Amino acid sequence: MCAFHLGWFLGPGITVQGWNTPNFAKSYDWTKPDIFRDGARRLEQAFFDFLILEDTSAIPYTYGGNMDFYLRHAAMTPKFDPVIVTPYILEATKKLGVATTMTSTFYPPWILARSMATLDHYSNGRMAWNIVTATSDAAAQNFGYDKQFEHDKRYDMADEFVDLVKQLWGAWEPDAVVNNDETFIDPSKVRTVNFEGEYYKSRGPLNVPRSPQGCPLLIAPGGSPRGRKFSGRNAEVVLGSAENIEEMKQYCIDVRSYAVSFGRDPTKVKLMFAVAPVITKSRQEADEYKQNYPKMLEKRMQHALASMSFLSGIDFSKFDLDAPVGEIKTNGMQTILGKFKDPAVTLRQIVTSPPRWPIVGTPEDVAAELIEAMAEVGGDGYLITGHLKPSYLSQIVDELVPALQKRGATRTEYSHDMLRDNVMAF
Repeated sequence: MCAFHLGWFLGPGITVQGWNTPNFAKSYDWTKPDIFRDGARRLEQAFFDFLILEDTSAIPYTYGGNMDFYLRHAAMTPKFDPVIVTPYILEATKKLGVATTMTSTFYPPWILARSMATLDHYSNGRMAWNIVTATSDAAAQNFGYDKQFEHDKRYDMADEFVDLVKQLWGAWEPDAVVNNDETFIDPSKVRTVNFEGEYYKSRGPLNVPRSPQGCPLLIAPGGSPRGRKFSGRNAEVVLGSAENIEEMKQYCIDVRSYAVSFGRDPTKVKLMFAVAPVITKSRQEADEYKQNYPKMLEKRMQHALASMSFLSGIDFSKFDLDAPVGEIKTNGMQTILGKFKDPAVTLRQIVTSPPRWPIVGTPEDVAAELIEAMAEVGGDGYLITGHLKPSYLSQIVDELVPALQKRGATRTEYSHDMLRDNVMAF
């Protein structure tokens, strides 16, 4: 029995994979899907459960009040549509699950449900939906709104959205397709939905039969209290983010408590935490890397500020780097703002402070650290985050994963053909 699952969270999305960073893969044409197909094959070789494709629906303009920094430095842009890239990845693999990000705030439910059902058919049951509500005014404006919906309202809308698409996916009985000489589809086994809620309305059904999994595996992040409640209500896999063991423990308690409050079995809600391990050749190299953390972060400080600006909707170019920020409110992503409350900490210190849990070391040391942490937390796995650069993939797939497998921590084969079955296997 394996101790925990592995997934890969492609946080940068379907974009230039690490432009102007060490080991940037110049040999790949970033406008083509090859790097994603090759990366997915490598993940499958290491028996990762799934690959999550992040997405944003805009070129940011928050930092500095314009798009210049984001365009000049390929920061959070350009991004290709993950829905279109997904079939290329599925074609290149046989067992690896693919989680496509589609926002509940802007996609029509019927279109999203139909697209996901189609992909689940074509992948023989390897699809997941990464449910996000979108955070930025820029994205809202691309879909015809003046600004983004209020934070908690987006989650209210998303709850109803999930209820509707589940009904659309369930409108065909599993044996509705008869396909004999007299009848192709049994009409008595396909029903209308006639859903009418506060935010959404749909007659249904889909014109796509029930897919192999019934519906895609449901994945959701959730950092804010409202986001955690949404994940506890709806998600089968929860993408968690925490800076230390204690935060991870509390996250598990929160989400599982919400799951129980909605009458769900908490063991069917898998909690996986985002990590970005740095693999070194020796412990001395690991110590040197940790000592250089502040310098590396200082060098990338503008990128961090630009990213925080987009996700939060707050232009951090207007803040004094050497003064405390204080408590601020946002309609965007709220989880990144908690650390600003300390009146003794400056913005520069926040941006250049090393992680409180720096996962840096040899493959054996990192493996031992990850195993110990997961045993203490009681979670279900890790999501490796970062670009699909061949050099980094090699460190994870060829060095870290074998060290984990040697200790019996991660799978050495896929036990099932379909994604949900693999995720729920332990």
